Amino acid sequence: MGGIAKGIGNAVGSVVGGITGANQAASAQVSAAKDSNQMAWNIYQDQKKTNQPFLQAGLQGLNGLQGIAGQPIDRNQMLSQYYASPEYQMQSDQARYQALNAAEATGGLGSTATGNMLSSIAPQLGQNYLSMMTDQQNNMYGQLLGLSNVGLSAAGANNAAAGNYSNAYGQNMGQIGAANAGAATAGFNTLAGLGAAWATGGKSLYGSGLKGGY
Repeated sequence: MGGIAKGIGNAVGSVVGGITGANQAASAQVSAAKDSNQMAWNIYQDQKKTNQPFLQAGLQGLNGLQGIAGQPIDRNQMLSQYYASPEYQMQSDQARYQALNAAEATGGLGSTATGNMLSSIAPQLGQNYLSMMTDQQNNMYGQLLGLSNVGLSAAGANNAAAGNYSNAYGQNMGQIGAANAGAATAGFNTLAGLGAAWATGGKSLYGSGLKGGY
């Protein structure tokens, strides 16, 4: 009987040790997966922080584009403002001065050609001004579009970072689930082994007792 009891005790100790070992292994795996989740989260937050200035620049570019789209060039109003400006007056006076000096030097002050030249100054300056403003707007449009594309690229980088974090989180949670399931299964299996040990030991003990009784 002593040998049987000792055998059962050894079996119980082995079962308990197995449960403890399985729980420790599962705990270590869960802890590692949680640490990995935290690291993935930190990396994701760092990437978002890095991309934030580019997103902001892109938003400013988009707002600028919307402003241009909502305010097309009014050529008549632009010309009216230009002709009333000191800039036009200065340029017009300079052009007339040069034209008159050239006509005087060639003896053509009263000629039709000189009159036509003087009358063309205002339209030519106006056309030059409109061309310059159109070029400026196109240049501004290109810069704003570039900023918008920078923001779009940053948004894409954020989406990719979010996808990476989501994948890492899913994998780590899967490992946590597997570890917990493994620990539960190990506990069930070792308890089943313990029951089998008790059953085997009890039968042996019972059988031994019967033999001793007779």
